[in-house]
Formats: sequence, structure tokens, C-alpha cells
Amino acid sequence: FEKWDSKTFFGYLERFALPRKKKFGQFSKGMKMKVQIASALSHGAKLLIMDEATTGLDPVVRSEILDIFLEYLQDENNSILMSSHITSDLEKIADSVTFIDKGRLLLTGYKDDILDSHAVLKCTKSDFAEIEKSDFVSARLTDFGAEVMVADRALALRKYSGLTADKTTLEEIMLFYVNRDKKEWR
Repeated sequence: FEKWDSKTFFGYLERFALPRKKKFGQFSKGMKMKVQIASALSHGAKLLIMDEATTGLDPVVRSEILDIFLEYLQDENNSILMSSHITSDLEKIADSVTFIDKGRLLLTGYKDDILDSHAVLKCTKSDFAEIEKSDFVSARLTDFGAEVMVADRALALRKYSGLTADKTTLEEIMLFYVNRDKKEWR
């Protein structure tokens, strides 16, 4: 690499408490990921492209790696493009998110805007029957009523003032968008 920085690389190895004399093939999955991340961060890249970088790692290692990513992102010239099914990781480090399912773009935008605008309405079956289909993403039906994902929290609160609009998570939003074609599901 043209801008390779050995000092930075070995600094990360030390920080990750990785044995320098152990063969790479003998490393655990988490240790291998740490070496890969140390490598990625040691050549002055302004963009890191990470595919499922934290999948299969124990929570302590995942948290450690996400903290390293947050440090990297403190430089406003740096960016990370990260694909992940672990939405809690995205909630921790992402500025913007894009949901893609089976090659189809479902939702894209700034993470905070998405979380602020979306909500889950929990309602009875009769309340659900009154909600216009165009006002919600999809609804999870239960024996007791429905959980309805809305993309416009403010509109839902004005239009359906008797219902409560609970804050939601990226994971819940993803689940409701993936089931969007069904509109109503169990």
C-alpha cells in the first residue's frame, strides 16, 4: 500500500491484545476480524467498505470494534459504508441507513430522521379497521389487535389521536418494511 503505516497497524494489534507471534490461521474469528480492521485502518483510507464486519462476534469484541469505527469517524473526512443485519450496530454508528431486501431498495435516509418519523401504533382490531391502508407501512396482526408501522408519526397522531404512537427501532422498522407487500401479517 502506498500509504501503509506500520506503527498504526502494530498499535492496533497491541490495543486489540493480539499475539504478534501467533499464526493468522490459529486466530479465532474475532481475532481475524481485528487484524482485518487494523489493516484497513493502517493505510490512510478515507472510506472503509465493511461487509458484515461484526457478524458472529461476541458482544465485547463487537463493542470494541464499533468503538474503533466511531473513533475513525471523528475525522469528518472519513466514512464507512457498512452492510449489516445487526441493526443495533447501525443504531450505534450510522448517520444514514439504507434498507435493501432481495435487491430492492425499501428505505433510505438519515438514521435520526427515520427513527423520529416512524412509529408503531398499538391498537385494537376495531381501531385497526379504521386506519387507512395508505397511512401505514404494514401491520402485524395479533389475537388481541394490531401493531401498525407508520412512516409519518406526526400525521398518524393527528389523524388517529386516540392511539398511542410508540418510538421504534431500526430492527422493527426493517421487519415491517420487509413485510410491506403483505401489508397485514402475523
